[in-house]
Amino acid sequence: MARILLVDDDADSRFAVKEAIRLHGHHEVEESADGVSTLERLGHEEFDLVLLDVQMPGIDGFEVCRRIRADPRARRVPVVFLTATQYQVESRLRGLDLGAADFIVQPINNLELLARIGSVLRSKAVADEVQRHNFELVGKVNEGTRQLEKLAYELRVERDALRETFDVIEDGLLLLDEAGHIQLENTAGRKLRGAPAAGAAVETIEGGGEASIQTALELLAREAIGKNATCDRNLSHGGRQLNARAYPAAGQRALLYVRDVTEERDTELRRLQSEKLASIGMLAAGVAHEINNPASFVLANTEALMGILRLMDDKLKADPAAARKLGLREILFEAMTIVQESKEGMARIHRMVRDLHSFSRVDDDATALTDVNAALESSLTMLRNELRYRAVVERDLRATFPVRASAARLGQVFLNLIINGAHALSDGALARNRLYVRSFNDGEQVVVEVQDNGAGIPADVMPRIFESFFTTKPAGLGTGLGLPISREIVRSVGGELTAESEAGRGALFRVRLPALVGTTVEKPKTQPGLHAMRRRRILAVDDEALLLKAYRRMLIEHHDVETALGAKEAMRAIEKDAAFEVILCDLQMPEIPGAELYRIVTERWPQLAKRFIFITGGAFSPEARRFLQESVVDCINKPFQLDEILNLIDGRVSAPV
Repeated sequence: MARILLVDDDADSRFAVKEAIRLHGHHEVEESADGVSTLERLGHEEFDLVLLDVQMPGIDGFEVCRRIRADPRARRVPVVFLTATQYQVESRLRGLDLGAADFIVQPINNLELLARIGSVLRSKAVADEVQRHNFELVGKVNEGTRQLEKLAYELRVERDALRETFDVIEDGLLLLDEAGHIQLENTAGRKLRGAPAAGAAVETIEGGGEASIQTALELLAREAIGKNATCDRNLSHGGRQLNARAYPAAGQRALLYVRDVTEERDTELRRLQSEKLASIGMLAAGVAHEINNPASFVLANTEALMGILRLMDDKLKADPAAARKLGLREILFEAMTIVQESKEGMARIHRMVRDLHSFSRVDDDATALTDVNAALESSLTMLRNELRYRAVVERDLRATFPVRASAARLGQVFLNLIINGAHALSDGALARNRLYVRSFNDGEQVVVEVQDNGAGIPADVMPRIFESFFTTKPAGLGTGLGLPISREIVRSVGGELTAESEAGRGALFRVRLPALVGTTVEKPKTQPGLHAMRRRRILAVDDEALLLKAYRRMLIEHHDVETALGAKEAMRAIEKDAAFEVILCDLQMPEIPGAELYRIVTERWPQLAKRFIFITGGAFSPEARRFLQESVVDCINKPFQLDEILNLIDGRVSAPV
């Protein structure tokens, strides 16, 4: 049932139409007598149809229809014109143009009237249904649009996050198609393909051949796509080592992961180098130990023989006539020359063994306060014979701050630098050759410089001078260990050893050491001459009889020496008479090592604890190393010079037993 608004200024006409509809149509009919009230009701009431008279006072039907169609609230209500006058075609067309659904001329059969009303109402119902579907469709489209916009936003956010993550990755990521064209790459990938560093215009590809980095990546991508398998390639680009791995991807593409492995390879090389040096250290310790014992008694016997020759020389001086008659002075001079040359040869062996020995990491007190000037003077004194016929040494030692380091190890550094400087000078040019040795304070550092005026270090050699076993000296004059060992010694105390050279103007080696600013080092007391040393009672303990004999020959002129072959014989000697002022004890002995003998003696005869001087040919066992590090004892390495052992003996504080 529809709700109809009947608009006519004639009450009789309204009644006739209303009755016809009521009797045959069963629709609800509302009445209106003019256009103004009609428009007002349509503004706030809902109707399904308006039956509108054309001729009305005030606002006619055409104007009412026009206004209905202009009102958004009523424009969908169908309008059917009712008129009792046969209008011209133009007027009917005007009504239809204004939006009327039909034009009914009265009188009209009631059934036809109801049929036309039904037709209009059905058209409206269909239009309403279409509009409802349209509303639903628009709602669904709007909802789908909102969901798509939300999804698009989420995808943009994820894309941006993925792109940021993609760019944050420090390794290069590139997506290439089968033709090698780059479809996507991160920032690292773009940098990777940028211009190479100067001097690296071409890139070497593993397996031979040269190509640009772009070409290398394209070849790798095509290989992965063709094989449908992961492919690897090592590349060199701009002085860097790269590893590129290609993974097959969907759509005949390949994802390339390019990683800079330069640091990893350098670290691995350093690790391998450390392992190699550790192995060399073990070998060096063993070799040094095997050499030291025979070298020690040869050197000791040479010292003793030299003493005998000096004694003979003194006696011959008392009877010069007999000496001239028998030609003994010439023979004795030749013998002394031979012995002196033998001593120099053994001294060279001594230095080589100490260089090897440093690899075993046995060290003396590295925390002592050391005067670099004293260490330099000591080194120059030791090398006096080496330098006197080769160069004029010019000293300028002005450093006043001490350093915290082992005096012996610093002496080893200075010894190596001075020897290298001397060997860089030409033979037979003493008047021209100069060796400059300087020390001075520089802020919170002490600087030591050793400079020569020789030919200098060639540019191609300079980068390798600190490599282990690298040497330019003739065979037999250098081991290639001096400079690398010296640099490690300096670095171990927080310093640095550097070198400078200019062709034709010599070389300068500079040692920088952390200084103890404001601290002074106690000057060692001057050692008395050998003739002024007080004779002491000494016990020499070793497991090698030849060494004991050599020690006796070496020391008998200066001290009273008793010997003990091994720890057990030493304990028997001490039990018999413990009045020894110094005990020279080998550290590495079978059955009872020197450290164990020290423990037993200090428990039973505590007054002898400070009388021990240990002698070692290479304390490479962990127990021996730990003992030397933890115990406050003196230690001297084999082979040693007579003055070295005499100074140590004289330094022992004697106490009554």
